[in-house]
Amino acid sequence: MDPFDKTASDGLRLEASREKASGKGVFPRIPENSPAWERFEPILLSPQATLYSFTVIHPNPKTGLTPFTLVYADFPEEVRVFGRLDLAEGARPRIGAALRVVAASEGGYLFEVVEESHEH
Repeated sequence: MDPFDKTASDGLRLEASREKASGKGVFPRIPENSPAWERFEPILLSPQATLYSFTVIHPNPKTGLTPFTLVYADFPEEVRVFGRLDLAEGARPRIGAALRVVAASEGGYLFEVVEESHEH
């Protein structure tokens, strides 16, 4: 099951939950069969987030895998989501960068950097 709404008109939006009593948001969405379901309401996160933190993983060279970046992204709904960042080769992540949610080819989601306009 993919954790996002593919029908949103403004792009992919991750499904999360908000605790009714405290207003605290959590990701992923609390499933309906959870004993905690009644305490939460489902919400859709905005299509864009802000890069909060990142780390670059360098797999053992014997695996043949290339380095990849994992991030925490903050959404306007006050929900922080962990995921993989899709970067162009040689690109470096920047704290505070705008990110968008995209579908991963192997299923699920990942983040990509929103192209910044250099116009004044």
